[in-house]
Amino acid sequence: MTKYLRYGVLTLAAFLLVAGVHSAVAQDAAQKTGAELYEKNCMSCHTPTPAKMMGKPVDGLVASMEKVKNMSSASGPLLKMQDTLKALSPEQIKAIATYVNQLKP
Repeated sequence: MTKYLRYGVLTLAAFLLVAGVHSAVAQDAAQKTGAELYEKNCMSCHTPTPAKMMGKPVDGLVASMEKVKNMSSASGPLLKMQDTLKALSPEQIKAIATYVNQLKP
């Protein structure tokens, strides 16, 4: 193995290690943010363990929240949920969905 190839392989290995650590840290931060957002915005109505939503696919949870957010004639509890969702960014909604997804029934 030539000197340059060996350094290239070592550099690539180091990059992949750092990228993997960064990804895990980012995922942990998203989970924490999702948990905090859920506790602040959703828990009062949905309880700490929302059985019907726990473990559901993230995309499905996001789609459900976006549907409520964009309803033209929400009323009652859905109106309260809609008001809450309108104050959240798409990233925050996804963070909540990711948090709820990882909860185990």
